[in-house]
Amino acid sequence: MKKNISIVTLMCGLALLIAGGLILSSCEGPAGPAGPAGVAGDAGPAGPAGPAGPAGADGNGTCVVCHNSDVVLLAKQQQTMSSHHLMGGNYERNSASCAQCHTHQGFVEYQATGDVAGSITDPAPINCRTCHMIHESYLVDDWTLVNESAVVLDFGGETIDLGGASNLCINCHQFRAVNPMPVVGGDSVDITSSRYGPHHGPHSNNLWGIGGYLVAGSETYPEAGSHAHANAGCVSCHMAPVPYGGRTAGGHTFNMTYEYHGHEEGNIGACTTCHADAEDFDIGGVQTTIEGLVTDLETIFIANGWMDAPGALWNASSSAPLRVSADEAGAMLNYKIITEDRSKGVHNPAYMVALLTNSLASLQ
Repeated sequence: MKKNISIVTLMCGLALLIAGGLILSSCEGPAGPAGPAGVAGDAGPAGPAGPAGPAGADGNGTCVVCHNSDVVLLAKQQQTMSSHHLMGGNYERNSASCAQCHTHQGFVEYQATGDVAGSITDPAPINCRTCHMIHESYLVDDWTLVNESAVVLDFGGETIDLGGASNLCINCHQFRAVNPMPVVGGDSVDITSSRYGPHHGPHSNNLWGIGGYLVAGSETYPEAGSHAHANAGCVSCHMAPVPYGGRTAGGHTFNMTYEYHGHEEGNIGACTTCHADAEDFDIGGVQTTIEGLVTDLETIFIANGWMDAPGALWNASSSAPLRVSADEAGAMLNYKIITEDRSKGVHNPAYMVALLTNSLASLQ
């Protein structure tokens, strides 16, 4: 009897085990991650190496277009080291309103966009890359100037064309805004700045003969752009070769004077092309005339209390403005146009003599 019970018990237990397995198999868990993809087929053996291709261009080949045994590049670099552009251009003037001319980065940005968005970080002076397309093509095209087009002046809006490379100079060597700008026959004005005038680079305006206060007088103002120096442009004089191979004037120094045996010489090589008997820049006595007119004006300015000494700043400020007539303001402006130009009339003799002569007469 016990034997039968054991068999029955065993059979019942087996039945329960099978039933439990069925119950467990009906509650599957989440599927596991997929296994790796099967290999489509074994790769065949590697083929033989192909023939070597043609040799590429020598990596140094483009460099030696400029960086070669020729000393031309070195000579230009040495000249630049004597240039006021590189060595004394006040490139710390890096604010948005100044950087377009005082810094390399500002000039490049202005040429590309017509504006300088903000102050320049780590400003660099005017250098080779400022004016030339250095390392753009790595060929002789790198010597190409960044701009030779005619220029619309910032003040006055006139378009002037000095031709070719000289047009690049206009971008900076021109008036800044003059405020207030007196009007001939107009009302009196208030001068509120001790630096009232066209800023430090009015050369292009003078060369072309525009921008001054044209009060009537004994001297006739020549037609704009009519003087031979406007047609000659900037580079024909400022880059003229220097005798004896000097490097402190001409070329990429742009300087007009150099030291020779302890004294200063004028680089008049470009002058003698037209003025064969010229011995200095005072051709026809124009510089002497200009200096005399400037001195006469300064005498009046000092007597009127507008300046304290020859060449001094104006006695004017926003808190103590200087109220003057239109002609008086025009005389002040013309004086600054000539003295900031620093050529003493050479850039445009007839125009510059007329500005000062007629201004002086208007004050007397």
